[in-house]
Amino acid sequence: MTHLFSHLQRRLVTATLCLLCLALAPGAYSQDLTEKDVTSFIASMKAVQPLGDKHQAFIDSLEESEDDDHQVNNRIMASMVEMVKGHEMYDDLDDLVEDFGFSTPEAWARTGDQILNTWMALEMEGQEDMTPDRAEMERAFAEMENDPNLPESVKSQMREAAEQSAAMFENAQSIRRNASEHDKQVVRPYLEQLRETMDQGSENEEDEY
Repeated sequence: MTHLFSHLQRRLVTATLCLLCLALAPGAYSQDLTEKDVTSFIASMKAVQPLGDKHQAFIDSLEESEDDDHQVNNRIMASMVEMVKGHEMYDDLDDLVEDFGFSTPEAWARTGDQILNTWMALEMEGQEDMTPDRAEMERAFAEMENDPNLPESVKSQMREAAEQSAAMFENAQSIRRNASEHDKQVVRPYLEQLRETMDQGSENEEDEY
């Protein structure tokens, strides 16, 4: 892997396509987004990708130690900043984001998470009926539990996968319900730019294989 942000972007794009979106708690953000927030963040994401070249060995070590459990995370940018804090990459990131009007990497990450979660909410519009029927799931669970031909280990795996899937779909609906109308209006004109920025990161990573 060459780019840290390519890795993070790939995960985000995959989540979007699968509708396994991020959980957004009501009242998570104290300030409304501005147009400058969005344009500055998009520009910074394009500029920050070369940091991956400089710190490739460190990034590779992060990926090797990453727990591949696919947990829901509504702080993808903040998590990234936490991962690099204390390393030289954090200092480089600090210098870079300041050029785009962000006081610290943490401030940049908070704004980025707010933008990305709002983007996810907009992508979810029109998907109100995608949440699985809980009653139907319970009936399926009961049939599975009563099937004598299924080993207990298989039942456990199927149960866990189904419950995680249902929780993710429900979290996706939580985004749609709780995203600020103001933020959605601000982000909406930049949806294509956000997609292009994230897709470019994914394409860069695919080209390496």
